[in-house]
Amino acid sequence: MTTPETNRDEVLIPEAPPIPGLRFRHYRGRPDHPPMARISTTVRRSNGGIEIVLPEQLDSDYAHLTNCDLGRDFVGAAIDGELVAYGRVYWTDRNDGSRAFETICMVDPSVQGRGIGTALLAWQRRRLAELRATMPDDRPAFAAAYAYGRDHGARTVLEAAGYRVVRRFCELHRLDFEGIPDLPLPDGIEVRPIDPADLGQIRRVWEAGAEAFAEHWGESDRDWSEEGFARFVESPTFQPRLWQVAFHGDEVAGHILNYLDPPEPDGSRTGWTESIAVRKPFRRLGLARALLARSLRTVRDAGATRAALEVDSQNVNRALDLYEGLGFRVASEEFEFHGPLAWGEVRR
Repeated sequence: MTTPETNRDEVLIPEAPPIPGLRFRHYRGRPDHPPMARISTTVRRSNGGIEIVLPEQLDSDYAHLTNCDLGRDFVGAAIDGELVAYGRVYWTDRNDGSRAFETICMVDPSVQGRGIGTALLAWQRRRLAELRATMPDDRPAFAAAYAYGRDHGARTVLEAAGYRVVRRFCELHRLDFEGIPDLPLPDGIEVRPIDPADLGQIRRVWEAGAEAFAEHWGESDRDWSEEGFARFVESPTFQPRLWQVAFHGDEVAGHILNYLDPPEPDGSRTGWTESIAVRKPFRRLGLARALLARSLRTVRDAGATRAALEVDSQNVNRALDLYEGLGFRVASEEFEFHGPLAWGEVRR
């Protein structure tokens, strides 16, 4: 029997498929994070990735969201009370002057192909229309969504709704640490350790990354806000003892902010050589390549059995070529789709 309390929790979606026990509901806070982490990790693994999403990562992320009202912008799908999928919407102002109304949708592979993702997308598009209707026409606007390369069902659903692929991202793996080249740092540059307790120094490193990434495709102020910094330092991937930070005098020239995933049941462990950034004055000197070689040794010595990173395959600095030249290979793909904002019927 449905009680007034569960009525308040329920989200009615007309497109919901007729699955016994299926119910769409609002966000319930941190208790939702373990099943969300499980779903997200399972989705990535089913598409060839090896990233582990931890509940602690979601604790940090969801405590510091921007441009997202979790009371209205999140829907979970549960079957017989067990969360099997979730969707969230938010918006970002990008560095090209556009405004992206974005959707995240994660559906456990065990229930894919049964209409849950289609129903979530329908709800998300209506919610994006409502958001768009409350905002001024001060920027070109579009809807953005994401799908993994092997998830043909999600790609088909997005294409049927008028979305088209605009960008390809890749997760790269290096399955061993054989043959890491010994590459010198450019003249006048040295790597120094970072004190995890020195938030002033940590912020300098973070701000150097913000400067280095400022012109990258799709970047927004959201990632480099005060909430973004709080997410950064509270994340379980915040492991400064593994970082490779290059200095030229007192300036941060570039960095790779390495971290380790927890060990797998088989004893293997992934070392992520992520946030590869070089500031403009120090590019074309071989700094990124030298830092990546050092990072491979760093994560190996810390206990990793393989390395991984993510890359925009269309990066103008030919980052994919650099990484493949150091032994990384593409393991999985994720596509960014852009589509129309169907908001005419609610525009005010």
